[in-house]
Amino acid sequence: MPGVTLASRAFNEDDQASFAGLSGDYNPIHVDPAAARRTQAGAVVVHGVHAVLWALDKLIELRAVPSTIASLKVQFTKYIYLGARVDLRIEPRGEHSIKAELVVGALTTTTLILTFGAPKKIDDVAFPSDASTRAATGAPAVYTRVEELAELSGSIDMTDSIESIARKFPCAASAIGAPRLAAIAMLSSLVGMICPGLHSLFAAFAIECTDRSDDRDRIGYRVSRADERFRMVQMSVSGAGIDGSVQAFLRWPPIAQAALSDIARIVAPTEFAGATALVIGGSRGLGALTAKLVAAGGGTVVVTYATGRADAERLAEEINGHLGRNACRSLPYDARRDAADQLMTLDVDVTHLYYFATTVIARQKQELFAGDVFDEFVQIYARAFYDCCRFLRAHRSRTLTAFYPSSIFVEN
Repeated sequence: MPGVTLASRAFNEDDQASFAGLSGDYNPIHVDPAAARRTQAGAVVVHGVHAVLWALDKLIELRAVPSTIASLKVQFTKYIYLGARVDLRIEPRGEHSIKAELVVGALTTTTLILTFGAPKKIDDVAFPSDASTRAATGAPAVYTRVEELAELSGSIDMTDSIESIARKFPCAASAIGAPRLAAIAMLSSLVGMICPGLHSLFAAFAIECTDRSDDRDRIGYRVSRADERFRMVQMSVSGAGIDGSVQAFLRWPPIAQAALSDIARIVAPTEFAGATALVIGGSRGLGALTAKLVAAGGGTVVVTYATGRADAERLAEEINGHLGRNACRSLPYDARRDAADQLMTLDVDVTHLYYFATTVIARQKQELFAGDVFDEFVQIYARAFYDCCRFLRAHRSRTLTAFYPSSIFVEN
């Protein structure tokens, strides 16, 4: 990898909470492990703008760029996961610009291109003073269709954020000005909370520094393009000393689980009578659907969860509430740990095992073969399955039937 490494760090949960508070970006993909696992990322990821501001602060602190920055272009290409070491690398400096990269292992996650010069002189005001204004807090907006975003415009209030963001990134604030820095930070909230909101994916932004004498305490936005083919949204942004554009994508939302009331219409009430099912990984997805099917057919279900306790408890409440009997209960279970230690409290005679334990399958790899990922797959899909079957076989009085789904995704 070309370039020189200037600085390194890893972002943790405290960093996530801190930047969410500063920017107002509380999108679940950054702060909620249970919700993040249902996204493309599969786990909580670092705010991209947070990583950019850290990089900008370091570049200026280490005098890798002059204090007169005219523009900044950023492209987000890969996720940065919590705990991963991030290296800030810089390519040989040009006369009028510089290129920096945020790298995790062999993967470039973020590219920054900075050009040097004085702020651009602009006299007109891009957004009307009466544009709808909102604070960068609250729950993220929920959109599922790109056409819903086509007419969005407004502004984000930065009044309470400028000083705190400047304290967090003092070198960058000193170089380009605290309002400009806060405006860049608010791009995270714009994408993650407003447009596209909950199901967003931040792709890129490009801004120019301006000396416009407009409102220093807010940044305006307007959707300039909404492309349904690629579920892509482009926005113009202006205010607090910056002008530019933002590109984001509207992710497909998680598939909604069928309600038990609907499932009960297609399952005979005695179809699974007498069956006691242990559903490993039953808090969501196929596991949750299986639990509903068995319970609706007259069976008893124990669903396990590794991290989704709230999901498992809601599932049990839905099943028991609809059926009017204690047909489902939840149990913590981690396929990375010994089965006997976790299933000793199981006081039912299991007749059917449905094994849906899984880990994140699609993930970023630094090399063609990742030994640690392979070992994890072997543990989850082979050793843990055998371990669970062996325990149940030794602690049952009836015949045990195990259902083990294949994964074309893994094979491909």
